[in-house]
Amino acid sequence: MKNIVSRYLLLCTLGVVAFVPLSGILSPGRSSSQQVPSVAPEVSLKQLSPSVSQKQVPRQPAQSTQRYTSSTYRITFSYPSNWQPSKGYEERFSGADGFFQVMGLSSAPPSTIQDVCNNQALNHRLKPYGRRPQMQRLQIQGRPACLILPSADQDRSLERMAALIVRYPKPIRIKGADYNHFILYADKEHIRQIANTLRFTSPR
Repeated sequence: MKNIVSRYLLLCTLGVVAFVPLSGILSPGRSSSQQVPSVAPEVSLKQLSPSVSQKQVPRQPAQSTQRYTSSTYRITFSYPSNWQPSKGYEERFSGADGFFQVMGLSSAPPSTIQDVCNNQALNHRLKPYGRRPQMQRLQIQGRPACLILPSADQDRSLERMAALIVRYPKPIRIKGADYNHFILYADKEHIRQIANTLRFTSPR
C-alpha cells in the first residue's frame, strides 16, 4: 500500500469520517478561483454502465464475485472473489486489480447529497480525486446518492480511487456517534459494478 493512500484511508477508518474531523485530513481550500465541474442529472443505477454498444467491444467473461455484508454499516454488495481482507484494516478488501473500503459520513443538517459530495471531491487541498473529478447524482434503493470519478491528474498513489456516497434511510449509530451517509471507496474500474449490487440491510 502506498504511503499517501494508506495515510488517507487509515485515518478515515480510525475515526469513521465526519465533516469536522475530515478537515484535518483533507483541509478545505480557500482559493476563490477554484473550478467546479458540472454535476450530471440524476440517473438510475441502470445508467451507471458505460454507454458503449456491445457490438463495439468484445464481451468479457463474467468475473466471479462473492457477497460482502457489514453489520456495522448495514450494507451488503458483491465484489470480486479474488480480493482478500487488507491487513491492518477492518473494512477493506483488495486484490491485484482493485480494492474497496467502506466508511460512514456525518454531516450537519440540512446538508444535501451535493453538499456532501462537494466536500469530498472539491473542497480539500489534497484533491484526492484530482482537480476536475466527475460527479453524477443517482439513487440507490430510492435514496439520494452520488458517484465521484477521478480526473486524469489524480495522484497515482491513490490507486485510481473513486467514491460512492449514499444517504442512509435513517441515521445509524456507531460507537456513540450518528452517521447519515455511507461512503464506498473503490478503484474506478470496479465502483460501478459494486454500486449496482449495493443494498441496505436491517439491523439485527
